[in-house]
Amino acid sequence: MNVDNPGDVVAIIAIVSAVLGGLLWIIRAQNAIQKEFRPNGGRSTRDALDRIERDTHDLRNRLDRHIDDHPR
Repeated sequence: MNVDNPGDVVAIIAIVSAVLGGLLWIIRAQNAIQKEFRPNGGRSTRDALDRIERDTHDLRNRLDRHIDDHPR
């Protein structure tokens, strides 16, 4: 590959910059997503899922006790 004129150099730099910029964006997005799935005291998606699971378990136990209180 011959790079004879400045336009070729500019084009190569533009392509490399675009690829590196895209990779940087992907890395930052991946880091942001990973942060959402680490517990952080109530505000993360992981914390919300844990609360939903705990509440569902509590409701299931209450329903089971309620059903057991009524004879068939």
